[in-house]
Amino acid sequence: MAVTTASVASRLRALLPEGRVLDEPTSLVPYAYDASFWSLRARRMPDAVVVPESADDVVRVVRFAAETGTPVVARGAGTGQTGGAVPARGGIVISFARMRRVHEIDRTNLQCVAEPGIVYADLNATLGGHGLFFPPDPGSGRACTIGGMVANNASGPHAVKWGTTSAYVLGAEVVLADGSVIVSGGARSKALKSSSGIDLTKLFVGSEGTLGILTRLRLRVQPRPAARAVVLAAYDDLDHTVGTLDDLFAAGILPATAELLDRTAVEALMKWKPDLGLPSGEAVLLVEIEGTRTSVSASVREVEGIVGRRATVTQLAEEEAAVQRLWAARGGLAAATALVFPGKHRIFAGEDLAVPISEIPRTIRRAREIGRETGVSVIFYGHFGDGNVHSGIVIDPEDPDEVRRADELADRLHRLAIEVGGTVTGEHGTGAVRAQYMRAEHGPALDVMRRMKKVLDPQGILNPGKLDLEG
Repeated sequence: MAVTTASVASRLRALLPEGRVLDEPTSLVPYAYDASFWSLRARRMPDAVVVPESADDVVRVVRFAAETGTPVVARGAGTGQTGGAVPARGGIVISFARMRRVHEIDRTNLQCVAEPGIVYADLNATLGGHGLFFPPDPGSGRACTIGGMVANNASGPHAVKWGTTSAYVLGAEVVLADGSVIVSGGARSKALKSSSGIDLTKLFVGSEGTLGILTRLRLRVQPRPAARAVVLAAYDDLDHTVGTLDDLFAAGILPATAELLDRTAVEALMKWKPDLGLPSGEAVLLVEIEGTRTSVSASVREVEGIVGRRATVTQLAEEEAAVQRLWAARGGLAAATALVFPGKHRIFAGEDLAVPISEIPRTIRRAREIGRETGVSVIFYGHFGDGNVHSGIVIDPEDPDEVRRADELADRLHRLAIEVGGTVTGEHGTGAVRAQYMRAEHGPALDVMRRMKKVLDPQGILNPGKLDLEG
């Protein structure tokens, strides 16, 4: 009983309080895109956007969608890079911009309860007043929402020590495809662990809104470390970076972060901010240690000694201002690439591979070769400690041939990741962009995913066209 485009908004307005439904064409345009290059190349407009203020609003929308067979897509801040929150087949977008409350902070039990629309940085600012933090640390943390992070199992440079978002979701309130509501992780639980029943929470984490829509999250939080310091090291051989990380592991040291800058990234940053004084070499590592002030002071020198066995140069950043300066520089790679390649733009495509740590040097070298073979400019960097290799592809989007070659480069990078025993996405999700690689990466396990989708969403109305779940 599908409804016409014109009637979707009017029907929704009859179900929801005033001001919750958008359908003016100019208001809908932003919801046709995310940060992905895929979304920038063809406009995919929703029929209407709903901005709920409560779970009840979401239930009404999903029940309407179920009754009419209308697609419905949950959306956070739209920072995703794979088209995951873009309405590939029209329908309704549910924006969680108004559902950003923190309902509870329980310091003693190391958890909080929050709505999915709260921005990561805002949640951590609130938790900071209680000496706590939410460890997953995406590069878009000043803009991305917690709901989007959970939907994509996001992470960032601190995943080597703290893990990904999945490790911190204790439970969730979820609106299912028929409009019914469940609470995973125990309806009244405040426990930090459980072995009771099938872990439905982990089923929804990373499912990108294809199995249910998150309306409330119970999250594990951690005491915020009091101090940190960074060892900066340069290498004349990529293979020595792997050796250094293995040396640290052998010494029983697990860094908070271990960030890799390929020489292309170092060159870009030095053109952007020459006063950074980054050392030159085939690669640079930023190894961060955190803990109490006393432990960090001792540990960072031990780490510098271990790193210095293979590095050509090492530097210490112990004051918080110096540490923040380094990470701010690392976060400025997008601006830096614009200086290195004037007239061109960074696109998000093929940017999020994750491979075994031992395969990082071979992956980057082969990726460099593919860049030369396709004639496309690319900068490499990554969260070295967990094998996440990022590629910053830089092109003129108005040049059709360059766009074609960038598509080829991105495709070959995805296939390279699978070839070396990795994954096509380490933290940004599958969305529409990477759906084509799911069979190659998962084999028959994809069929099980499709069966779960069919059971939980028999009409296929939840975020259709994503993760290759339709079969």
